[in-house]
Amino acid sequence: MNKEQLTRYSRHILLPEFDQVGQEKLLNSKVLLIGVGGIGSATSIYLTSAGIGELIIVDKDIVDLTNLQRQILYSSDDIGKYKVECAKKHLNALNPECRINEIYTTIDDKNLAEIAKDVDIILDATDRFATRHLINQVAVNITNH
Repeated sequence: MNKEQLTRYSRHILLPEFDQVGQEKLLNSKVLLIGVGGIGSATSIYLTSAGIGELIIVDKDIVDLTNLQRQILYSSDDIGKYKVECAKKHLNALNPECRINEIYTTIDDKNLAEIAKDVDIILDATDRFATRHLINQVAVNITNH
């Protein structure tokens, strides 16, 4: 870690259960976050702040006025824009060292396995049971191979 990273993540590093080794694991982690609505907004902010090395965000929705009271990643200026594009912009401003990759799509049984390959963790922040079941199945299949 460089000097700026040591300063930025010093509160993590001070934790004996976490220390510099734990922070380096975060810096080298690749996380897939499916959904950047209410749950995904908060999750993406915390992951980026914590120093995740790469965050892949997947969503197909556009920011709407009705989202703003619960989706803390967005502002009034984002209304009508794709969530993944707005998320990337805001998250890059929060921590420019975190690589943010956005994918504008709906998850399905044809694309999820490809999107999820080579990630360390898959986070489900969706609001549809069918999508949640699909994510679970792909995660189980990846783990078993």
